Amino acid sequence: MDNTQYKGVYIAQLEKLKEIIEIANSRIVSEEPDDFFQNNTNFFTKSFLVIMCAYLESYLKDALMVIIDETNNKLNLSKLPHNLVRWSLNIEKEFKNSDSKFEDFKIPIKKKELDDFISGNPFRTKDLFKKLGINLDCDLIFESQKERINAIVVKRNKVIHHNDDASDVSNDDLLLNINIITEYISNIDRLICSHI
Repeated sequence: MDNTQYKGVYIAQLEKLKEIIEIANSRIVSEEPDDFFQNNTNFFTKSFLVIMCAYLESYLKDALMVIIDETNNKLNLSKLPHNLVRWSLNIEKEFKNSDSKFEDFKIPIKKKELDDFISGNPFRTKDLFKKLGINLDCDLIFESQKERINAIVVKRNKVIHHNDDASDVSNDDLLLNINIITEYISNIDRLICSHI
């Protein structure tokens, strides 16, 4: 698999967001600025920052479910007994009747259950990927991107959790952030596809 089905979807949404930012900016810097956009610049900046991070987190959740779904497909073909796998994971512990299922083993994680683990923060993402068998520490591209992604997410968190002013973020910064997130998604997608 070269790409997950979600890479193109979220990159297209980020591209559309770039268009919206450029239109908003043109209304602010035109010869006769649009008062609505000019008077609400900070609101739009905050909104754009929040939306781009929401796209990143939504991508991560959807793409990580691909790993779980593909793993379940492989497990389904393998027909591994649930009880054997469960017992082998902790052979020292007593195997209770309540742990027993007479069916094939499968990964029971649902998309909704990923919500508590999904974060745009690359350090939390790294911890989640470790649980799924992907070591992001070994990827030089991730290593080169993580600080920039973290800066974007930290700024978004300050906006959301502390009502921080986003006056230090320009429209050019927003467009650059989208490019950074797009490159990050492309790399994460490559890593996911190489492990399924």
